[in-house]
Amino acid sequence: MDKRTLAEIGWIAIAGFILFFVSTNVNPALGGIYQGLAILGGVILIGDLLFGKKSLKLVSKKINWVTAIFIAIVAYVILIFSSYFLSSLSEIVPLTEILSLLGASAPVFSSSAPINFLIFAILIPFVETYVIFGLALDLFSSVFNINLNKGLFSGKMILLILALSAAFLLFHVNAKGIESESALLLVGVMGLMSCGLIIIYKEFRIAILFHIIANTIASLPALTGFVT
Repeated sequence: MDKRTLAEIGWIAIAGFILFFVSTNVNPALGGIYQGLAILGGVILIGDLLFGKKSLKLVSKKINWVTAIFIAIVAYVILIFSSYFLSSLSEIVPLTEILSLLGASAPVFSSSAPINFLIFAILIPFVETYVIFGLALDLFSSVFNINLNKGLFSGKMILLILALSAAFLLFHVNAKGIESESALLLVGVMGLMSCGLIIIYKEFRIAILFHIIANTIASLPALTGFVT
C-alpha cells in the first residue's frame, strides 16, 4: 500500500471523526447521515484495495494545484450557465435565483453560522464527492470491467455515470429535503459533471474542489448575514 492510498484512508478517517463531533455537538441527524456515508466510503475503499484495481487517486501528480483550482472554477461557471439554459426550457429562472438554488439544499445545522459554513462548504462536499463519485466510480468500474481509459462514452460507462448521478440526486432529496425542481436539476447536472471530471483527469481532487466552490458560494449569504 503506497503513501497516497494511506493518505486517502487517513482523510476519510479524519472526516469520520469530525462528523462524529457534528453528530454529538451540532446536529445528530445530519452528522449521523454523513458519518454513515464516511464509513461506507471506508468500506468501499478497503474493498477496492482488496478486490478491485484502485486506478483512481485522490490527487494526481500530473496536475498541480493551480491547474486543479482553475479547472474546478471553469466547471462551476459551466454548471451555472448550463443550468440556466436547462431551467429556461420549462420556465425562465433569473441567474441570481440559480445561484440561490445551489444553496437551497443547505440545512440548518446549529445556531453557529461559521460552523454551518465549514460543514456545508468543505466537509460535506469532500465526503459526498469522494464517496459517491470517486470511490464508487473506481470500485464499480472494476466490478463491471469498465476501462476508465476509454473515456466517457462507452455504453457501460454512461450507465455507471447515470446511476451514480441518480444516487447523488436521491441522496440529496432524502438527506437534505430538496423539493425545488430547478434545484434538483442543478444537483443532477453537478453529478454528471463530477463524474466527467474524475474520469477525464483520473483524480478526485478537481471534482471535490468543484463541489466546494459551489457550496461555498451558496453558503456565503448565510455567513455574511451572521457577520453583519
